[in-house]
Amino acid sequence: MQARTAIHSYLGVLERSGASRSTRRQREWALNQALTAAALQRIHGDVPTEQQVREALPEQVSTTAQRIDVTEIISEEFAAWFLPWAATGILAAKEGAAKSQAASRARAAALRALALANGSAPITHTEPAVQLRTPTPMNARALRHVAFDLVAIDPPSKAAVRMAAMLGVMITTPLRPVDLCQMTVDDVRSTADGTVTIPALPLAPDQPVPAGYTGRETMDQALGRLLEKWLEVRQVLVSRLEGSPPNSLWVSVRASPTDEGVIRPAGLPLHPRGLERSYVGQAKNFNAELAAGSRTSLPLGRDGVPVSHLPLSFDHLRRSLQTLEESDQLG
Repeated sequence: MQARTAIHSYLGVLERSGASRSTRRQREWALNQALTAAALQRIHGDVPTEQQVREALPEQVSTTAQRIDVTEIISEEFAAWFLPWAATGILAAKEGAAKSQAASRARAAALRALALANGSAPITHTEPAVQLRTPTPMNARALRHVAFDLVAIDPPSKAAVRMAAMLGVMITTPLRPVDLCQMTVDDVRSTADGTVTIPALPLAPDQPVPAGYTGRETMDQALGRLLEKWLEVRQVLVSRLEGSPPNSLWVSVRASPTDEGVIRPAGLPLHPRGLERSYVGQAKNFNAELAAGSRTSLPLGRDGVPVSHLPLSFDHLRRSLQTLEESDQLG
């Protein structure tokens, strides 16, 4: 089947399945980049250079793309050169664009989805966008300081309570957004003496189970109280919903419109993208207040390097916590 026809058909199925407009736009962008890359490769007979991309005539690329079969862009061979090549931003309309990890993940996800839609095995190749930046020298003590500072205002906002609880969880178990969004209320277990436990980091498929591993982590007692405070706020939010309340641990704190203009009430489960947006928004606000002097300064981070702000990326926050030396952790 012609690749352009297959892409159009897949996007139609995606729309009918109820996928958000932003997801459809992202998949269309990624698949059109793949088709352009395949056409450029056919024109030049090799992986296109930056100069060849700049000098390509749109009419020639479009005409060549008409002759590309879908099997060409859903093969492992194509993905192996296309994903790292596109991650350099070579096809971006603006300088420096399309080089993020999110863009790389979107391209790989789109190719996998198109392969599945056409009855082929999904590609397994993935490629990071660029060399990851060194994480902000944030350690558990500095982050703990942030968590309690967020709720120091009386009364704290619902968003601040959620953020503080989430930071408490991250200090204990630096989970990915997708793992956080899969957490349920039942994952939080409290005992009469005030001990709170949560799921531990998932083990890699090929990682042997360590001795004494229970699959759970015990939170620092004060951080556990932050999570219990969020459970109280969360209960108020979900109690206002119609029908059965969700069991998800992390829910929205305010109503928000979807891409289709439908209003989602507060109390509905957070999805990874919404969780990341919420973190970035809270981090920006906190950093602005730090700069304005309305928050107390942060303590020293790793190796005595001053922590001047929260990382403006949930992934950088997670990696900073994952790479802690034992001396950086709460003891």
